[in-house]
Amino acid sequence: MSDSSRTLVSPHFLRIAMTALTAVLFVVSVMPARAGEKAAGTETVPDVEHRPNGVLVVEPGSPVDKRLVVSTVNVSKWNRGTTSPGTIVAEPARNVTVLPPAAGRIIDMTVKIGDHVQVGDELAHILSADVAQATADEIKARADLDLARRTLKRTQGVLSAGGGTTRDLESANTALIEAEAEEDRAQTRLDALSASTTDSGVMTLKSPIEGDVSVVNATAGMNITDITQTLVVVTSIDEVWAVADVPERDIAGLALGQPVNLTMPAFPDKIFHSTVSGITPIMQPDSQVLHVRAILPNLDGKLHPNMYANMTVMEPEPATLSVPQSALLMNNDAVTVFVEIKPHTFERRAVRIIYDEGDNCRVLSGLNPGERIVTSGAILLNDD
Repeated sequence: MSDSSRTLVSPHFLRIAMTALTAVLFVVSVMPARAGEKAAGTETVPDVEHRPNGVLVVEPGSPVDKRLVVSTVNVSKWNRGTTSPGTIVAEPARNVTVLPPAAGRIIDMTVKIGDHVQVGDELAHILSADVAQATADEIKARADLDLARRTLKRTQGVLSAGGGTTRDLESANTALIEAEAEEDRAQTRLDALSASTTDSGVMTLKSPIEGDVSVVNATAGMNITDITQTLVVVTSIDEVWAVADVPERDIAGLALGQPVNLTMPAFPDKIFHSTVSGITPIMQPDSQVLHVRAILPNLDGKLHPNMYANMTVMEPEPATLSVPQSALLMNNDAVTVFVEIKPHTFERRAVRIIYDEGDNCRVLSGLNPGERIVTSGAILLNDD
């Protein structure tokens, strides 16, 4: 047989076929007893009476009646998931790159990769001529400010004693204002270079956040000539982002706050739950995807940046009827169910359904809310 002539059988139809086989075995097991009764000349009442209008009446208390399970058709809410590949990334606000504030020579590095640091912990010590100059400027500015204050106070005393002039007082005030501005400038420059300096020009780099040292790109004795060179990266992964690329065909229903399910190869038996917290406004021109972001708590530290993650964005759909797949029967290429029109009385009805993963399926037409159908043992009524 050629490949083109092969027929693919749906797993759902296989399930129905297995149910039918079970029912046939049940009927075969009952037949000997019925045959024995007929041989003895005893008139029996059939378990199922087939009336001309297509209605089936089941004898109360019969073996078939005991095998039937009748349930109410329910209205259910469904979610349609759109799955896209993604990765775990560190939150940018919790991933800080520490740069050298000035050129110089590294005296020592006080941390290594993997170290946990608190805010203000020392990372490195750097000897810098720029820092030495800034420190000297600040010391001089502070001394000039002190002199300007004493000069103003002395001038005010002389003027109050009847000596000096108003011009002398104005000059002293002006000198004080200039000294204060210069001291502020020098202090700001020093603060910009380092949070901690010494008169000898040694600056101390400190951690701006609590986290783990993920990158160290310097060693003791190395000269720093490029102040854009990364020395240390401190990363906090107490909270991470899952970022996925959602293709253009699946973005119609995307919205902030939608439920998100995440699966990862590292945790094959676990589903992580979150919501859509961000959607990039610009589609990537080369791949026609939107970056979708979800936030994940990570207090135990098991989620690491650059791990793979599949993101399923759950898009709610209008509420629809649902029935168990065990209620479905095939009849002349149509999917049917048996509806209870009154106790122990049933009729066959064709339905349009959508198969979903799991035990239930959605009903598009053929049933109404509140109707009762045979959800188990329906094959026992199937005589077609």
